[in-house]
Amino acid sequence: MSLLVKSPLRFSLIAIFFVVLMFFILIFLDKNPVIYSSNIIFIGPLMAIFLFFSVKIFRDTNPDGLRFWQGFSIGILYTIFFAAFYAIVLWADGTLFDTNHFDEYRQLITEKIVSGKDMLVDQMGEEGYQEYLKSGESSNSRIIGSLAVNNVIIGIVLTPLVSLFMRTSEPKRV
Repeated sequence: MSLLVKSPLRFSLIAIFFVVLMFFILIFLDKNPVIYSSNIIFIGPLMAIFLFFSVKIFRDTNPDGLRFWQGFSIGILYTIFFAAFYAIVLWADGTLFDTNHFDEYRQLITEKIVSGKDMLVDQMGEEGYQEYLKSGESSNSRIIGSLAVNNVIIGIVLTPLVSLFMRTSEPKRV
């Protein structure tokens, strides 16, 4: 397997290990892991750290250094792997284990929508608000997809920054 694929795969698996560890810690603390693991304050730095290490390993082991396109490719692959593994962890929590984490998540979203009813009705109208309220009662797969897409968005924002920061200069041609 190419280092361009192996590096992001390895570090996305390591990052997912920390997500799973966080799931167990939150369950032990009697908190909802679906709500807390979707928080950008945890996921953003976690993704950034392991994206950095993924690009760094490639840069340090590749004799030609790292070009922007290579860093960007690694970042996109890392983001896709991380989002897919994250979705699998959420799916396992919702399907394999008898938990009410997704029900609590839906309830939290619905409460937030209801608490902002006046503002939402002003912006969307009553029919738009009712549609938005129905969307808060979505299925587990829709919630999993939404949270995975959020991770992809975070990765798309972080990838160019890490790629620019980590790239090496072009070797001198003699």
